[in-house]
This record gives sequence, C-alpha cells and structure tokens, in this order.
Amino acid sequence: MNIHTVVPVAASIGAVLAVQYLLSKRAGSEQAVKLALTEITSVGWSFVALQYCFGISNRTYLIWVTKEMICGAKVRGVLPSPTAMTERWQDPMFYPRPEIVSKYRDIDPESPQFKQMDSANFQIHIADVDSIVFNAKKKWGMGNVPSSGRLFIRLKDGSTIELVLLGAQDGPAIKNRLLADGFGG
Repeated sequence: MNIHTVVPVAASIGAVLAVQYLLSKRAGSEQAVKLALTEITSVGWSFVALQYCFGISNRTYLIWVTKEMICGAKVRGVLPSPTAMTERWQDPMFYPRPEIVSKYRDIDPESPQFKQMDSANFQIHIADVDSIVFNAKKKWGMGNVPSSGRLFIRLKDGSTIELVLLGAQDGPAIKNRLLADGFGG
C-alpha cells in the first residue's frame, strides 16, 4: 500500500464515523417522529421497515396500515451500519427523519398525492395481497443495524415485497395484525 491509497481510505473511514456519530447524537428525533405521527389522524397504525433496492442501496420506510392499504412512505435514504451503537438504535422511531415524516401531516396515505410525495413511496391494496410471512432470521448484509426479522408481503401477481423490521419490533404481532386486518390469508 502506498500513501495515495492510505489517505483516501482513512478519509473515507473518518467521514463514515463522523456521520454515524452525528446521527446517534441527533437530539430528540424519536420524540419528534412520535409527535408528528400523532398529528397524522387518518392512519390506522404503523411500523418502521427497511427495503433493499438494487442490491446495495436501502430505503427506510414508515409503513402506514389503513383499512384498505399498506402504504410505505420513504422517510430516510441509505442507512449505514453503525460502528458504535447506542440504545437509541433499538427504537424504531430513531430511523425516520422527523422533518420528512412531518411532510405527511395533511396527506391521505391512500391518495394519489401520497405516491407523488416521493417516487419510492408505495401503496398496496388489500385485494392485491396474497399472503404475509414473517421470518425472524436477520437479513444478510445488514451489518450491525438492529432488526427484528423480515416481513414478506406476497402479492397476487406473484411478486414479493421484503421489509426488514428496524430496531426492536414485534414481528409476529405485526404479521398477525396485518392478517387480522384482512391482508393475506
């Protein structure tokens, strides 16, 4: 290795550590997300999940479940694996960015406007869901990011949406609540 290789690598590692430090020190973000959620009244219930995109990229979603749809709002971009984890990483509300969640305050998750808020947002109609499967096994490639397993939403068109539950969440309870609400069978 020469100096031309070592310096850029060290700078990259330093930048990643700085970003992770700042992320874990973000004051009150969990409370701000919880407050924003209380201001969104048209929604039934919610959970936080991550979805892999294009193999290496990932997106964090706040998933709202209404009577008719499972609606995913992208509330954060790429999530790096922490090098030093605090207890905050266990709280699912640590992951969404409060300033993004608050943008959905006056948006009906079942409306066309919801999908227009971000091209990564999604809406799955209850009639399109074939089954819901929970797998407690950790997703490969997640590094040190705490997760509570994966939900697989199988659609009637044969496709499957995999959602990694971030932080400490009750995966079997989320699956059972989706089934009780009529999503899949």
